[in-house]
Amino acid sequence: MQPGILAEGGLTVQPYWVLVAIVQFLVLFFLLQRFLWGPIQKTLQSRADRIRDGLAAADAAKRERAEMQAEVERLLNEARREAAAIAERTTKAAEAAAADIRVQAKAEGDRIRERAKADAEQLHQQALSQLRGEVASMAVLAAGRILGKEVDAKTHKVLIERSLDEAGRELGKQN
Repeated sequence: MQPGILAEGGLTVQPYWVLVAIVQFLVLFFLLQRFLWGPIQKTLQSRADRIRDGLAAADAAKRERAEMQAEVERLLNEARREAAAIAERTTKAAEAAAADIRVQAKAEGDRIRERAKADAEQLHQQALSQLRGEVASMAVLAAGRILGKEVDAKTHKVLIERSLDEAGRELGKQN
């Protein structure tokens, strides 16, 4: 009869086979624990560690990204302020340059106007002098014809020029 097979209608338990089954179970449990469960446990632990490290790195990257965004915003605001300041300085410099150019142009215009006035006055004086000379010559010539004799031209010319100068001064006082 084979062990563990029903004999005459009942199940018989043989302690030897129960003991063998327990030993086999313990050996199998030890082998599984040693060679399978330990490496699986280590693999699961290392995977859990990697996941934790990945989550920590993701959190650190998130914080770093937030810090960098804050830094970028700060730098952008600073750049905007500097650009506004530069634009303001440039505008003020341009306005100052325009005002300086206006002042220089006015001074140049005044200088040109004064020079033109002086040139006109000089031309006027030359024209008057030339006119006096011609009037004096004509007066000497006319006096010589009226008197019918030749008059000393130099003397009369000097007298006539003196008279014209006095008349010119009188006219200048009236204006």
